[in-house]
Amino acid sequence: MPEPHAYSPWTPWHHHRCTHPRSAPHGRSQLLGGVRAFQSHTAPLVRDELARLAREGQRPTHTFLTCADSRLVTSMITASGPGDLFTVRNVGNLVPPPGAEGACDSVAAAIEYAVEVLRVDSITVCGHSGCGAMQALLASATTGAAAEADQPASAQTPLARWLRHGRPSLDRLTSVRYEPLADRAVADEVERLCLVNITQQLDHLIAHSCVARHAEEGRLKLYGMYFHVGEAQAYLLDSGSGVFHAVRPEARPHTAQV
Repeated sequence: MPEPHAYSPWTPWHHHRCTHPRSAPHGRSQLLGGVRAFQSHTAPLVRDELARLAREGQRPTHTFLTCADSRLVTSMITASGPGDLFTVRNVGNLVPPPGAEGACDSVAAAIEYAVEVLRVDSITVCGHSGCGAMQALLASATTGAAAEADQPASAQTPLARWLRHGRPSLDRLTSVRYEPLADRAVADEVERLCLVNITQQLDHLIAHSCVARHAEEGRLKLYGMYFHVGEAQAYLLDSGSGVFHAVRPEARPHTAQV
């Protein structure tokens, strides 16, 4: 019988001594070691469920649109598994509105596929603390780099062209006069922009005709979520007030002492 696998998904990656042999180079062997660990310890546990999903096809009920940041582990913070989430990831969890200059067909295609083909019940836009895309947008406003953003698209780097879709969030930041967190004060302008960006991207999302139609029919719900990495804390947006509230653990039923 193989020795029980003592490492969990949240074990710091660089300390996965069980997944990268000492004799091999660090980079490739680390990933390959993780795959081997999966084949040895996890695959036997999930093979039946994955075989069912392969036969029946995917039927997720939820689309999760979030940042590509490596610290944001979607399955961990949503306690989800194979077949649960249709996940869309990009730098800054941005949703280019339809018709925008340099609009990204990849994001629009994923949204259309989720809504029209998979017929998901809900879509969540999830941002996070310390987002590099939001830091770059703020820097562009304070260091004069905004002039670069006004250059023709052909003269910009791919990252600069992509971040243009976050400029409406930067513009919106100056108009927010309320505190967007209900449970504590906002730490700094980066966090404030991270929160404002979620609300702005939800506005971009509803501008897509397929989303607007299904939402109006009551078949599709839209949610905003903010994940603070350092706190390991999720916050959900109250669409009525525009304020994010911390998600608290469910109270466990009281067990009487015997």
